[in-house]
Order: sequence, then structure tokens, then C-alpha cells
Amino acid sequence: MRLNLSTVHVGMTLLSPVSSLEAGIHLTNEHLRLLRFLKIEEIDVAPVERTTLTSKEKDILYGQVLQYEKHYNQWEERIAPNPYEALEFIHQLFRQEVPLSAVVHFFIDQPLRKNHVIYHAIYRALVSHALSKYRGDEHQLQFDYGLASYFADASYAKIRKWSHMRYFTKMERELLYQHPLVSAAMLPSTQTLRGRVYQLVEEHHERLDGSGFPKRLTERELNPASPLFIVADRFCQLTAQRTFRKSLSPEEAYFYMCQNKAYDEEALSLLATLLGFYEIGRSVLLSSGVRGKIHAYTTCIDQPIVIEDTSQKEYDLSRLNEVRIVAFQ
Repeated sequence: MRLNLSTVHVGMTLLSPVSSLEAGIHLTNEHLRLLRFLKIEEIDVAPVERTTLTSKEKDILYGQVLQYEKHYNQWEERIAPNPYEALEFIHQLFRQEVPLSAVVHFFIDQPLRKNHVIYHAIYRALVSHALSKYRGDEHQLQFDYGLASYFADASYAKIRKWSHMRYFTKMERELLYQHPLVSAAMLPSTQTLRGRVYQLVEEHHERLDGSGFPKRLTERELNPASPLFIVADRFCQLTAQRTFRKSLSPEEAYFYMCQNKAYDEEALSLLATLLGFYEIGRSVLLSSGVRGKIHAYTTCIDQPIVIEDTSQKEYDLSRLNEVRIVAFQ
């Protein structure tokens, strides 16, 4: 389909070459900035495609899981985390380029596991890396998200028996709330890891409205890189199975996080875009009670033009401040 550049979103596939951009690439914010600089008005694109991992890609990912589990087991034996192991692990993990939809499908399809920390670390690393990449972040920041995810729950190795418990005493819960600080304290004091990694580890359970833990920081007090990592961490938590609750679908997790101002709106919109939630023709429910289908894109991916099913009335959500999509049908 041919779209005005203002309604083109990251993750879409370029169908026809434009300037130095070849056909077949998945557009990132960097590509869109280049196209705007060149004053391109319209381009041919295909919407975000939902895919699954091939058997080979699954085998590679399972291999990464087993490798991380070995590192985690070392921490349980009170062996200090090795920054060089972390660097090599994340380097290998990010070598395989797979769509975010395939990553999410793989991890939400995993059976219930007692020690979910192993899978969560890799799931969170891949989600945060994808969001960072398509946002157009520098490679160092993309890599730091991976390192932070690798180390963020290292402290659970000291209290592994708690990782699958449902009920906690007040003291145990307080200790759990301190685990980001304990994980950061476990990191080696070395120049090998950038200081930003330590902050991401400490802040991955904070919330923009100050309702998180352990320090109840607000958006202004957080490292600028943390809001995206917080979204990735919470999304992975909500969509993966746990022994103490049911998992949410990716769409349910997305709308759950959109309900308040605790999470970064830009990162949430990017997540929805890369997972193809707002595809043309998809049935939706509006907050006004109207049921309809997405008809066209606007400049905001989560504010498309919706056509009502019964009256065929058109709703341009980018111009209706009080009306939004609350569910996909």
C-alpha cells in the first residue's frame, strides 16, 4: 500500500527502494528521519507482519536459555557475576535478528516453569533490544538494555526458593522489593560495564508516577533510558506464565499498561506498532461503546481512523481527545 510519510510507522516493510534505502528493509525511526530529511511525501510499504520462529531459530534460542542457566547456577553457588561472560552472552543473543512478534509468541507459548527468572531475563533483553533498535537508539544503549536484563534479577539466585512462591511474609516481601538494589550491588566494580547498566538494573521496577519500587522514583528522577526498560520488563512479566497467576495476552497486557500514567507512552506505542496490533481492518471497541474496524492510519499509530460497523460513521481518533480504543475484537 502507498501511504503518506506522516502515517508510516516503524516496523513496516519498505516495498520500493527510496534513495539509499533498499526494498525489503523494516523501517526504524532512523529511516523515517532520513525520509523526512529528503522531503519524501509518499512511499510504498507493507504493514507489520506477525511471524513465528523457525525450528532452527527456536533451537538457537533454547541454547541461549541453557547457557544463561549455567551462569545463573554459578551465582547460586556464590560465584560473582562475570562481566565478560555477560558481554559475550548478549553479543551472541543479539546476533540473531528475529521480529518482535516471533519473540513474544515463543515466550508466551512456553510451559509453566518454577524458576521463571531464566526465561524472563532473555525475554526482557530481546523485547527491550527490539524497542530500542526501532526507536533509533545508538548501539551502545541497545546493548546496555541487554546487559541490564542479564543482571537485573541476579539477586534471585540468592533466594531461589522464593521465586515460585505465591504468599510472602511482610519481611520476605520487603526483601523482594529490594532485589533491584541487591542485583546492582552484585555487579563487579569495573569499567567494563557502563554506569547506565547499574541504573537500569536498579530502576527496572520503578514507575513514572512514583508507584514502583525500591525507591519510588518519579519520571524526572529516573535515568532517561529507564522508561523503555520498565515497559519491556512489565510486558514480559504480564505475558509469561507464572505459578501464582494466569498470563495475559499481548493485547491485554498492552491495554492494562495503558490504563494509567505509570508507563512510558512512546514505548507502549512502539510496542503495539511492532506487534502489529493496529492493523487495517481489525475490529476494535472504542471507549464510547462504538464497535468498528480500523480504516486508515493517522500520525499516531494508536489513534487511527475507525469506521463504525452499523452506521459506517467515521471516527478520526487523532481529533477526538476523549475517545480511544480500549480493546481488540
